[in-house]
Amino acid sequence: MFFALIDAYMHSKYGERKQELLKNHPETVVEIGAGYGANFRYLNPGTKVIAIEPNEALHPLLEQRAKNYEINIQLHSSGAEEMNIPDNSAEMVLGSLVLCSVDDPVKAISEIVRILKPGGEFVYIEHVKDHTNGWIYSIQRSVKKPWKWFFDGCHITRDTGKTIRESGFSKIDQVAFSNRTIFVPVIPHIAGKATK
Repeated sequence: MFFALIDAYMHSKYGERKQELLKNHPETVVEIGAGYGANFRYLNPGTKVIAIEPNEALHPLLEQRAKNYEINIQLHSSGAEEMNIPDNSAEMVLGSLVLCSVDDPVKAISEIVRILKPGGEFVYIEHVKDHTNGWIYSIQRSVKKPWKWFFDGCHITRDTGKTIRESGFSKIDQVAFSNRTIFVPVIPHIAGKATK
């Protein structure tokens, strides 16, 4: 998988922010779009991760990385839009560069709200649509079709911040930032914690 090959680069670009978002995390974390296990390094050894990952080809890699980082993993093959997790049961849901590629982000976030306990947190980092209507947005518009094909269904012009703000959370602490990566169309980002 492409992103597994550039794991060290991704860590250099996102690691510090992820560590800050995930400090003091609970003993059990639900991660949507767990991918190849990029976020396991930011969790305490012994953490239980309920990994929502519909791409079963990634499951062996997820299991290996969980072992490497001493994570207790429970794999689910469902997508984020239909998680087989009880209502009001999760203290934290983690999403990292995943809402760009789910089929239905509104439904996925609705599921997150459903499974979170009152006071539970959705912790996220996402690349988003450029709101300046400048040169980055022009690039996003011009490459969005091939980008979606090449990057496994990634939509680079989604307004994920707005979707989160309109999803019924009681409190949202969200920041916008530019991440100067080699991937120019995904420079605009958001990160935050949304509390049920």
